[in-house]
Amino acid sequence: MTPGILVTLFCLAAAVRPGVGDEAEYRLTRYLMSNYDKSVRPSYKAADALNITFGLALTQIIDVDERNQILTTNCWLNQMWLDYSLQWNASDFGNIQVIRLPAEKLWKPDIILYNNADSQYNTAILSTNIIVTSDGNVTWLSSAIFKSSCSINVEFFPFDEQKCVMKFASWTYDGFQVNLVIQTEEGDLSNYVTNGEWDLIDMIVERNVVYYSCCEAPYPDITYHIILRRRPLFYVFNLILPCVLITGIALMSFYMPSDSGEKVTLGITTLLSMTVFLMVIGESMPPTSEKLPLIGLYYGVTISLVSFATGLSVVTLNIHHRGMRGREVPSFVKKIVFSYMAKMMCIRLDIPDPMGGHGHKFTTNINHMGEGYGSIREYGSGGNVEMSDRLLDPEVKCENGGITPSRLATGGSLHGTAHAATCPSAHIGIDTFERHFIRVLNKVYQTIEKNEIRLAEQDRRDTIKLEWQQVALVVDRFLLWVFIVATIASTFGILYKSPHTKLFTV
Repeated sequence: MTPGILVTLFCLAAAVRPGVGDEAEYRLTRYLMSNYDKSVRPSYKAADALNITFGLALTQIIDVDERNQILTTNCWLNQMWLDYSLQWNASDFGNIQVIRLPAEKLWKPDIILYNNADSQYNTAILSTNIIVTSDGNVTWLSSAIFKSSCSINVEFFPFDEQKCVMKFASWTYDGFQVNLVIQTEEGDLSNYVTNGEWDLIDMIVERNVVYYSCCEAPYPDITYHIILRRRPLFYVFNLILPCVLITGIALMSFYMPSDSGEKVTLGITTLLSMTVFLMVIGESMPPTSEKLPLIGLYYGVTISLVSFATGLSVVTLNIHHRGMRGREVPSFVKKIVFSYMAKMMCIRLDIPDPMGGHGHKFTTNINHMGEGYGSIREYGSGGNVEMSDRLLDPEVKCENGGITPSRLATGGSLHGTAHAATCPSAHIGIDTFERHFIRVLNKVYQTIEKNEIRLAEQDRRDTIKLEWQQVALVVDRFLLWVFIVATIASTFGILYKSPHTKLFTV
């Protein structure tokens, strides 16, 4: 074989065959995997517990499902242990200190999330390679999206603070075989991404040893306590502020004139709209009877106030229209409403004159004489002449020579003497006409008097009606301020009931 051919073969071998470093890693991999069994716990002695250092870094809070009580988080897991089967002398393998091996080829602790709420838990953990050092230290880094069950306390919603736990422990290895060790005393939040709805207050790590009913051996676990506080700004502007505005509109029913006929309709409309908002809140809350949500309590109190206000609007409408029955306002009601409440509400009232309201009393001074004619005065150009004189019995006038007593007293003419002899017969036709004429005048007088009495009664009723309307007006204004104060007090009293209330937390 010539030297040229030898050089060519050497170059081809150098091109095809891996380098020295790759060959060393290949040999190291073959060396480590030759007699390795991933089903055997890598402990130095079977009686010794294998220490597993467990760490968790919280990177994101994806979702808090209050209705299903599930916390969804994105976490990075770090598990470290010592595997005596994976030790080598670095000088024998090209001075390689660290090697990465597929995770499915090595033994791994069966540490799982005890309060898991995901049916696809096996696919939730993303794992690639395991880092192994020459002294046998194994580091398994994985990423997972956990869905853990969390007991949601909705008592102070939307100003609530939730405490969720994530409990990690081995499922089959007890404390005598696998011992869990905390990596850091505090939770790792160096890579945490801020959530728009929740503020992460703290993350506490603790190690517990629990004895379960299935086994006598202890089972250690590492529990992470995640403390979250809700940002209420979204709920304030989408649930609380509309409720306050709707309540304010409902209270305006006391300011609406009673004659408009829309006071009760306005109250019922606001009740329906608030019921819709309450149904929206109920869809997002867990169906529990242990605690009543703070916003649910607020809506309940507000709906009660609006219902009570609508009912009192009916009462004020009844007061407004009570005057149509003609029943007078009681004196003590007048004193309380007109003297105290009206001044307190700064309302200027046009109180009618009680005497004018009742009208003048008319008395009928009719002396039923003979056929029932009264003493009515006749107003003519010649002065006042008592028409009753003409209604005297003819025999009386004839005894005076045909002259009436009033004419004798005033020195009237003696025209009556000329008819003295013929008085009983001459004046029969004239007196009959006068009698009918006076009868007609008497009926006209009675009609006018009845009309005046009717007008006086109508004035009295109008006065009573106005008084009742003014009473209703004062009561409306008083109830308006009472319900405004009650609404403001209930709003701030209920919403600040939570010890974590920060109304405008951003």
